[in-house]
Amino acid sequence: MIGAVGYWYKGDYYIPLLVMEELNKEGFQIIDLSGAIKSITFLSDVRPKNLVILASAKRGEKELRRYSFESSESPLADWAEIYANFKAYYSDIDTFLRMLSAFRIIERAEIVECEVVNEDGELSDWGRMCKELMKSEVLRLLK
Repeated sequence: MIGAVGYWYKGDYYIPLLVMEELNKEGFQIIDLSGAIKSITFLSDVRPKNLVILASAKRGEKELRRYSFESSESPLADWAEIYANFKAYYSDIDTFLRMLSAFRIIERAEIVECEVVNEDGELSDWGRMCKELMKSEVLRLLK
């Protein structure tokens, strides 16, 4: 299963949603996992064995990142992080992953993530380039 976490019209944060939209039009099935409560409820019901999450985050390096996430063995630490950062309408990728871990929904996920340069409005020039890189990476994963 491949899902996208993003926010419309929030600069480079909506790269994953644009990739999702383009690939869905091409006949692939990418699921919108934006919205913390909705997504956790859905994934709790589905319990995918393999999950790839498309995301954007501001970490300081202009790059397309691909990394693995594994559930922690400390639910208490997960819950403390969630309590400090959770909002029903917005969840950054790190908090979203903590929620997946705390609820024991998945053990592991692969993340494909673009660096955020512009945090509001339109995509940055880098964002447009990273969108194409992300789309290419997803197509590679699907083959």
